[in-house]
Amino acid sequence: MPAPKIIKIGQNTALILASIVLSLVIAEIALRLTGIGKYSLYDRILFFTKPSLVRTGDKTVRYEPRTKIRSVAIYGDEVDYDIVYGTNNLGFVDDVDYNFDSAPGKKVVFVGDSFTAGDGGNQSWISQLRRRLDRPEISLYNLGITGAGVKQFQQLLTSVKDGAHFDEINIMVIGNDFFRTLWYPLIQDQALWFCQQENTKECVENYPPVMYIANYNDSQEELVDRAKKLYETKGSSEEPKLNFLQQLRLYNLACDVYSLGKNQSSLVHFCPHLKFNQANEYDKNELYKNALASLREIKNSFPNAVVRVVHIPEKGETFSNKYSLEIGSDIKQIGLEYVPLLEICTWNRDMYHKHDAHFNDLGYHNLTECILENLF
Repeated sequence: MPAPKIIKIGQNTALILASIVLSLVIAEIALRLTGIGKYSLYDRILFFTKPSLVRTGDKTVRYEPRTKIRSVAIYGDEVDYDIVYGTNNLGFVDDVDYNFDSAPGKKVVFVGDSFTAGDGGNQSWISQLRRRLDRPEISLYNLGITGAGVKQFQQLLTSVKDGAHFDEINIMVIGNDFFRTLWYPLIQDQALWFCQQENTKECVENYPPVMYIANYNDSQEELVDRAKKLYETKGSSEEPKLNFLQQLRLYNLACDVYSLGKNQSSLVHFCPHLKFNQANEYDKNELYKNALASLREIKNSFPNAVVRVVHIPEKGETFSNKYSLEIGSDIKQIGLEYVPLLEICTWNRDMYHKHDAHFNDLGYHNLTECILENLF
């Protein structure tokens, strides 16, 4: 390649990267001035009471069975939510126990991540749906686990497959679920990590905790004070490291901000997630391809069930009314139903917590009504 052309490419690359950085700075200033985003996801300190997440004998991750779990999300010096939810006999968030064999009639399961589990809500949305549906001949199950990805959805369904003959399987997803690898919970020094390998020392040394352990009766003032100390510790770290998912989110955010109103085809070399809408399956990110493979395996494992992918809207997506990761065509190619909740129901920022990405009670109510109207 001629030297002038190489220089030109280098200049263009530097210009794009500089523009991305500038766009991020402008976006950060705007968000903070408007109060929309005073804190980012990485300013959060999340507390869970112990016991909470456990690895079961079948190697799936669930909540501790039959326990009350308190979850507190603190951003800076503000408590964004402080909730308590109960788990049933199988370690899932619900106010009824699950006995698949004895359940009458039609069996409908919802499997997913923290949105499915109901993080941030004061009431179990699956319980609300059960009451609103008011049809005893239909049994509803919530297999949502915080932090889970598509591969873990498959694991959870496989773990109950022998005893559960589901008629409908609703795989509740957000875009990040397609990039989450398998993990297991590790508690050490009053903190909890999501470890992706058996080398716990490497996990603890290289990555920050996902959440911290709190006592059930700790006051909010005590937790805010503790959070401040944890912020100081995080701020004094010489080389804070982000895991792959955090790095991906930050870079994708930069790309999203920079690409607004621009021709995305010219940016795909710098913003891989923008390529998803234009490339065939073989060009896509390996994690994304693995997630699609897991969806195929779910379909094949439950040949007699209706299997659909229900796409939950994230807070940022309600601004543009567009999914940041378009998965519809890939889902349909697998032979699964695709339900884009963002497109078929009304959503707005008031349905999410002030700083946190999860639904508040209004959001979970809207989720309940949206599913009731479109899936039953």
